[in-house]
Amino acid sequence: MLTTEEEAILGETGAFAEAWNRGEAKAATEFYTEDGVRVGAYGDIQFGKKEIEAAYDRLFHQFMEGASVAQDEGTVRMLTPEFAIWEAGMEIRPAGNQPALKGYVVQVMKKVNGRWLVLESHPKFFPPRM
Repeated sequence: MLTTEEEAILGETGAFAEAWNRGEAKAATEFYTEDGVRVGAYGDIQFGKKEIEAAYDRLFHQFMEGASVAQDEGTVRMLTPEFAIWEAGMEIRPAGNQPALKGYVVQVMKKVNGRWLVLESHPKFFPPRM
């Protein structure tokens, strides 16, 4: 049985995926703290909302235009009343007939003004099978 806090975190991560799938960089960035950090699946690193929004804009309109993301519900590990870790499997489906990119994401979540936001995000792709 999930706690209220775990349900809130899962709600935020699900809503983030919806913003991602709409290709809305600003909306996706609203799930981060002001001092959030994103270490992208390709090794790119952004600090703060301004850099994170620019990275999502490039991702949605250049590198992954028309792609969609599917995330597992994942698991939540509460660290303190204000910090938690969420982790889950993910799959990015590029536009066209390109193969899906499977991976895993780990996020440090921070409760800010009653809302669970991403303090750090670390999505990674699994290497192709040999």
